[in-house]
Amino acid sequence: MHALSPAATPPAAGAAWKESDFDIYHQYPPHILYTFRDKDAVFREAVTAYANVSVEDEPSGLHTDPNRVLQLFQLIAAANRLPAGDYVEFGSHRGFSLRVIHKFMDPARTLYSFDTFEGFDDRDISVEQQKYDTPWTAGSFAPTSMEQVAKYVGDGIWPANLKIIKGWFPDSYRGLEDVRWRFVHVDFDLYQPIKAALERSWDQLLPGGVVVVHDYGCYGFPAARAAVDEFCDAVGVAPIELVDRWSSAAIRKPLR
Repeated sequence: MHALSPAATPPAAGAAWKESDFDIYHQYPPHILYTFRDKDAVFREAVTAYANVSVEDEPSGLHTDPNRVLQLFQLIAAANRLPAGDYVEFGSHRGFSLRVIHKFMDPARTLYSFDTFEGFDDRDISVEQQKYDTPWTAGSFAPTSMEQVAKYVGDGIWPANLKIIKGWFPDSYRGLEDVRWRFVHVDFDLYQPIKAALERSWDQLLPGGVVVVHDYGCYGFPAARAAVDEFCDAVGVAPIELVDRWSSAAIRKPLR
């Protein structure tokens, strides 16, 4: 893991950070990873695959965010200890984080994936435009396909425990109202689908279930934070901002 040294001098106002500014010292990994070698091997495989995505496929550079993989490792481990339930990602794009979740989850359970696989929908962009002066448009983010994502997740084959659902959310959620969730990952980027994913999945989340919302601290998607905060205020829970590059938010459902 890389972090900014306390001794590092911040750039002058208006100057850009360089990647080397964040490579000052190395943090020791969690004790579990050098106590249990099998867990270390699973983690290393996942973070290596995540970090090796090409810039052409992901211009933001996944290699700069190993903390995101570590957070998923720990939070999914907590979800794996819950009573029987499944796993879901809302917003999978090309499957980069979906692959990580699949590697860390209970393999006896099912992982669901929701996406348009055609970029942002005009209905969501129209809501986003009411929130702030957004540069995003319908179709932003390169199109992909269910088959491409499934084979990436499964190292060339579509895993039997992976169900991919294409379409605009929340319409695409119909028929799944009785599934119980252990772990929910929301990476829809935009206000309306984030809010809808939280509202649809919360009642189905097991007590102690884990929700992670990506981009909570991403200023390219400022309405993501508003969607999370409004939802959490409505249900009476508090999000915890995490330390990955775009500051995911973690929410754990009360046990009682």
